[in-house]
Order: sequence, then C-alpha cells, then structure tokens
Amino acid sequence: MRITWDEDGTIDVYVRQSWVNDAIMCPERGRYGIVHPDESLPNDATILGTAVHAGIAHDLEETGVSRARMLEVAYQSLHDEMQKPMKWVKYNRTQLHNLVPELLDMYIADLRPDVMGHVARVERGFKFMLDRFTIDRDLDVRVHGEGTVDLVVTNERVPLWDWKTAGRKFQVREKQEKSIQPTMYAAAAVAHGMATYPVGFNFGVMVRGGSAQIVTVTRNEGHVEWLRRQIRPFIRAAIEMGTDNTWPVNDTHYLCSDTWCPNWSHCKGAALASPVNPPTKKEAA
Repeated sequence: MRITWDEDGTIDVYVRQSWVNDAIMCPERGRYGIVHPDESLPNDATILGTAVHAGIAHDLEETGVSRARMLEVAYQSLHDEMQKPMKWVKYNRTQLHNLVPELLDMYIADLRPDVMGHVARVERGFKFMLDRFTIDRDLDVRVHGEGTVDLVVTNERVPLWDWKTAGRKFQVREKQEKSIQPTMYAAAAVAHGMATYPVGFNFGVMVRGGSAQIVTVTRNEGHVEWLRRQIRPFIRAAIEMGTDNTWPVNDTHYLCSDTWCPNWSHCKGAALASPVNPPTKKEAA
C-alpha cells in the first residue's frame, strides 16, 4: 500500500492484491509492507515462478516460439533473479534448473492450446479507481487498484488468465470463495472496458512434480464490493492510527515463520529470541 496526501485534503491510496492478502492474513505484516516495502525478499519458489512466467510471456508475445527459445528466456530470467538478494527455502540451483523445463512442458501440452489464437494482451499493467469514501467528513479517500494481468484473451466469458507454479493442486471451491486476485483483476478489466460482469478468470496452474490444471472462477459486483469492505479498515488504520506503531498480529497462520514472513525477525522471532526463564517451584506454588 502507498499513500499520498494532496494539499486539498484528498488522500490517494494505491493497493495491490498481494498486499491485501498479506494484510488480511496478518495486519502487522501489512503494516510492515507499507513502512518497509523493499525488505520482502523472493525465495527459490518465487524466482522459479518468475522464470517460467518469462518463458510463457515470450511465447505469447511472439505468437508461439520453439520450446528451446522458451527455455532460453526462462533460464536467463532464472539466472538474473539468482544474482539478486533472495532466500533459499526448498530447492537448490540444480533443482531449480531441472524444474524449469518440467513446468514449461506442462504449459506447452496442457495450457497453451487453450490460449493460442486468442491472445489480446500479455503482461497488461493496470491502475483503476477501486473505491472512494470519506473519513471524518472532511478527508476524501480515493483507493486505486494496481497490478499486472498475465494474459487477456478474446474469450468474452473468461477473458483473464494468471500463471501459477505451485507445490500442490488448486482447490476450485477455495479459489472461488476466497481468492482476492480474481476480484481485483476482474474489477480492473471492467474499469478498463475489457470485460463486463460476471467476469471469468482462469488460473493456469503448473504443479511441481505433478501436472497442469485450469481452475476457473467467476467474479461479479458483489465480490468487488466485498473487496472494498475488506480493504477499508486497513486504510482507516493507516490514516487514523498511522504506521509507526504495531498493528494487530496473527501468528496462527502457517506463513508466520522465519521461512515465509519477511518481518519475522522484527516481530515474533524477536520475541521468541528473548530468554524466557520458567518459574521456580516456589514461584509456581
């Protein structure tokens, strides 16, 4: 989330769906993403996804290239990402190198046939007015959604695609009921005149060590209104409470760990690092 204040009292807030996910999971993680946006390092699985995305995007932009060329682009991306600060969590360099062709082959065999010939836009960045409301009657808050859609196709029923590399298969019901990304992207597509409600959204999933799947969800005006309702409390907190002090924390999620949370060492990790002396028998009594 980014916040700018205009001299006339208007506040512009810019949000991405990834930040909303973080804030809903743990408000303190969302706050930290505002005050230290550059401290969230990608991990090995993240850069693998970036590399595969690069190969697929090149294939779509050039309207079908050879597998060898896709691999070349993906490997170059992987190499570039490994030169930057990152976290090694699950894979080593050799494993990442071997996973790239495995995942791209899933795309070529099971996902590419559904999109080739229907490509409209690749890696389309967007910014749109998601919400507008007032605080204390004199502060005008404008909320802008931001992001990048992996693929827009000419299919009016399901115009949006996003590529995912995953460790397990997606559950259709879970994505339909809870996923924020399709809601944000559907609202952007409607705002930019690329679609009308209801909007279909495809997750093109490549499962590491598994197979590919297409998971389709739909979004309507109600989903977008619910997204506004989810985001508004965080915006109010950022404006009224500020971001200098700790927000509520949630340590019940599996992502609350040194492996998956970028501010672990400043949050629960710091607390657990403090010596804790168990009570003596006399104190316990």
